[in-house]
Amino acid sequence: MIILIFFVVVFSFSSKYDSLIKDFESTAISKEVRLREHVQVSSNLIKGIAITGNILLEQEGSIESELYRYLRYVPVKASYNLDAVVGTQYEKRVGNLTGMGPIPDSGMNKDEINLALQCNKIFNSFYEKFPDVAWLYYTSENGFINMYPWIASKDFSYSDKLKTVPFYTIANPQNNPLRKSVWSPVYLDEAGKGLMITLSEPIYCKDTFKGVISLDLTNAQLSKIITSEYESYLIDDTDTVLANSRHSISDHQVMKISDFLSLSASDIKSMKELKMNTVQRFGGYYIYAAAFNNAPWKIFALVPVWLIARDAAAATIPILLISILFLLSMHQIDKRKISEKLLNREKELMETTLFSINEGIIVTDQAGNITLMNEIAEKFTGWSNEEAYGKQFDTVFHNFNISNRARISNPVKQVLETGKNVNSERTIGLLSRDGSEIYILGSAAGIVSNTGKMTGVVVSFRDITKEYEQEKEIEGFLNVNLDMLCVADAEFNFHKVNKMFEEILGYKTEELEGRSIFDYVHEDDIAATREVCGQLEVRGGVATFTNRYRCKDGAYKYIEWHSQISVGKFNYSSARDVTEKLMMEENLRRIAIRDELTGLYNRHFLDAVIEEHLARSDRYDEPISMALLDLDHFKKVNDTWGHPVGDEMLKLIAQITENIIRSSDVLVRFGGEEFAVLMPQTSLNGAIGASEKIRQAIEVNNHPVTGKQTASFGVAERVKNESFASWYQRVDEALYRAKEAGRNCVVAADQ
Repeated sequence: MIILIFFVVVFSFSSKYDSLIKDFESTAISKEVRLREHVQVSSNLIKGIAITGNILLEQEGSIESELYRYLRYVPVKASYNLDAVVGTQYEKRVGNLTGMGPIPDSGMNKDEINLALQCNKIFNSFYEKFPDVAWLYYTSENGFINMYPWIASKDFSYSDKLKTVPFYTIANPQNNPLRKSVWSPVYLDEAGKGLMITLSEPIYCKDTFKGVISLDLTNAQLSKIITSEYESYLIDDTDTVLANSRHSISDHQVMKISDFLSLSASDIKSMKELKMNTVQRFGGYYIYAAAFNNAPWKIFALVPVWLIARDAAAATIPILLISILFLLSMHQIDKRKISEKLLNREKELMETTLFSINEGIIVTDQAGNITLMNEIAEKFTGWSNEEAYGKQFDTVFHNFNISNRARISNPVKQVLETGKNVNSERTIGLLSRDGSEIYILGSAAGIVSNTGKMTGVVVSFRDITKEYEQEKEIEGFLNVNLDMLCVADAEFNFHKVNKMFEEILGYKTEELEGRSIFDYVHEDDIAATREVCGQLEVRGGVATFTNRYRCKDGAYKYIEWHSQISVGKFNYSSARDVTEKLMMEENLRRIAIRDELTGLYNRHFLDAVIEEHLARSDRYDEPISMALLDLDHFKKVNDTWGHPVGDEMLKLIAQITENIIRSSDVLVRFGGEEFAVLMPQTSLNGAIGASEKIRQAIEVNNHPVTGKQTASFGVAERVKNESFASWYQRVDEALYRAKEAGRNCVVAADQ
């Protein structure tokens, strides 16, 4: 009997010892998983913003942000900022954009400013879910930065020094030719938040480096993530400590792992070479080590061997005392009671095992009545073990379909009736007794005796709410864009699509996901599409191509694609239905759209495209303006020097005007000496400024035969939903007043 007690004590000590190591491993894994999720979510956000930015910058034109009008130039500092947004509806939802030099008012630089401003919506959404992120920002090679959350320009503003800070240098073409997402080493924050590390992603327009999207995590915030009762360190590949579970990292001094552990350089090297994702004995410690795929980091959790032994011994003392008491009283216990006690011990051991599992566990008898629940199951169902005992499983466990909220059939009943185990799908919710809900993933299995008879069912389940919501967040990101967006795997099978695919092509999203993108391409376009995809895999970058795509009703539409290979297994694409655009272009080819003398567009072209411009202006609430210019006293030129010289003058005026207007503007010769300039996304003040530049350029030009020539201008911004006829009449009246005012001037319709 003494030998038996000895083995019981040794077994108890060994079991507790192993349990403590498992607890240490479980804690270390949970911290690793949380940190890994943080890294993955950060990488997904940066990649998503970068992909969207690359695609938007390579498309023609851009949508002007509503924040652009709040930018203010400060002549004294030769810089600009977004301080004027304070006190407006946008104040708490945007960061501050600061930059050097004048505010860009056109071209790619303005497009890039608008892209940075549009990033605020994504920054705001991400920051609300992960407030422990220090900064989210976009730094431009063209001399500006957009910092989120808000910080006044007096406290922090752009300077060229920022381009020498690690968050920027690690992502520039010299240090990151493969254009990957990269993590910086530890550095001191320019905005005063102490030591931090940064995840940066470069932004390119075609092959031109434009800037860097960045996400900051402070060392203090990383330390909070891995805080536990065990000693843990997060280090990078230079042995620099990024986080410490004991919060003993300096806010301003970069420290190495050797500053914390009394280990030699060779010992630290050996520790880094330990097998990952398992607990191992190393010197006087048990160590759990793990590496990260998306960051050059490793995490080490340590616990002294003596501490495990001490706690295991302390837990064994009660068992030893009980064993001694049992030995003293064993002569008074008969064999039957000894047998019953051993059976009770076995039951207690089984219950202890069930209660130590990090999942919800519910056990029923062969009638489907609950006999046991662990603490996790009690927490998620809202029922205590005592309250649930003897009740039918589906009385306590309310599971439902997440999509339609319909009640799901009883898994215990299914197992008892069919004799087969049941595994749940990922669309199951669990309604607690108090009305709260979680999303779960689990299984139900029969309990079979030695004779093969089913004596009950055990149901296990775990909380996957966070995983489910992250998947929904990705779907939400896809659906905030007005374009068709999709993610395809390495074999070009649809992985995720947004709702615009359903609206444009007529398919349900579940009909597309998992299918090859080539299943819907017109047979005459398949070869060309495969060739572009092959080149994209080899060369990278963004590929733009158009093909015919089959809709659900059998008809084909012309789809314009912008695709990019991601680092990893996925390809990202945005697409637009350009059927109407191509048909319109085909119609335009059938009519004469160019003025024969000047090569400019003629009135036929303007009539063909004006409705599209007006509809876009109304749909996106964008300003649009028009200017009419008429050459002053041009009849005198023809009468004095003849029509050939007059024709040369008209071609010269056309060339001067084309050199000044934007590529998105439309220059039309109406006939004779009259020209029109259609200016999309332009307010009245912008149109007046552009017209004045044209007027001055014409005035200073000295024709070798006729000398100086001047022109009069009428300008008007269209009122929303105003017809073209009404708008044109106001512009023409403004031109008339310009001539009445003495010519060689610009007059607006409301002046």
